[in-house]
Amino acid sequence: MIDEKKLSAIVSWLIAGAQPAKTIDEITNECAERLNNIGIPVDVLIVNGLFIHPEIGGMQIRWTKRNGVRRATFGHNFFKTGVYKGSGVSISIDTRRTQRYRIEREPKNDAGKYMAAFRKSGYTDLIVMPLFNFGGTVNGCVEIGTTAEGGFADETVTALRRLQSPLARMKECFTERFDKQITLATYVGEKTSLKVLSGNIVLGGGETISAVVLFVDFTGFTELSNNSDSKGVLRTLNTFFSAIDKAVSHNNGEILEFMGDGVLAIFQTPDDLTAQEAAASSAIDAVATARRELAEIDTAPSIEFRASLHIGDVFFGNIGSGHRLDFTAIGPVVNLASRMLEKASSLNAMTVCSEDFQRLGVGQEIGSVECQFKGFKEPETIFILER
Repeated sequence: MIDEKKLSAIVSWLIAGAQPAKTIDEITNECAERLNNIGIPVDVLIVNGLFIHPEIGGMQIRWTKRNGVRRATFGHNFFKTGVYKGSGVSISIDTRRTQRYRIEREPKNDAGKYMAAFRKSGYTDLIVMPLFNFGGTVNGCVEIGTTAEGGFADETVTALRRLQSPLARMKECFTERFDKQITLATYVGEKTSLKVLSGNIVLGGGETISAVVLFVDFTGFTELSNNSDSKGVLRTLNTFFSAIDKAVSHNNGEILEFMGDGVLAIFQTPDDLTAQEAAASSAIDAVATARRELAEIDTAPSIEFRASLHIGDVFFGNIGSGHRLDFTAIGPVVNLASRMLEKASSLNAMTVCSEDFQRLGVGQEIGSVECQFKGFKEPETIFILER
């Protein structure tokens, strides 16, 4: 017999937010342990969720007695495969109905490769319940299985179904948080998305930070776009942006804007010389890494880009109108980096930097020139760096 008071305690714990606040991984782990503690023989508990993400289509939090909690993510193509479409997860989400697989008693219910994996691991019974969002939509489910002889008793199945709504609320909370952050990060960058989600959404709100500013632009893009079909241009441009993004992110930088055929990125650093040297070195590495990757890609014509680097204080925050904002970096440091990139073309230089950046000693200088830029009272020295 299941102790109804103890079962109600689990339901209340979930409804109350599984306090103290934990990750979805920790909640899954504790929920499974609590169920076993009240006599429900749970050997696997899996929370599945579909997400809005450019690369990840879904995530699975899987608890087993043998391995504890593990997290797995799946690309969009996985959800087009027969492995997924024939699974209890797919059926439960699509039909919005609970599925039960009595693996030990009713082999005819075996759902292809999906159920074969559970059978091989010794499971005798599996319940798959859709998790309904507040608005009635379904983008996830929970799988609960046992290896107990004879599977789950009928009263146990009833008890588990009482967890359906509380688990749905918990899963929806984490799904929404994940979706919001990832969707926002897709458009404004991860660090910026965290600032926005924390409430920094007031026009003019922001802070002055020290950062390395990097501008890059695709050389020869105008000619390419004028002489190629639009789909081919987009493929080439996305290849370029992907290489820059990967290199910048790997070096702890963040892309703030894609601007036509160009990119604005920053590498934040405290007002500390050693940290500034590290940020400058990271920016140089990002440029070099992106160039190496693009050189290895077979495209015609080959993809090349110019880059400009500067360091100093920038305003990092919201600009725009009352209801349409852009979270970006502005100020003289950004302006000079932009002007230097424009000048690089006439100098036939691939990478240029400011005097402040060059003082950090992280780039190999091969020349310099003094320039007068519009909007700047004094001439500025541009250093041409080795590729």
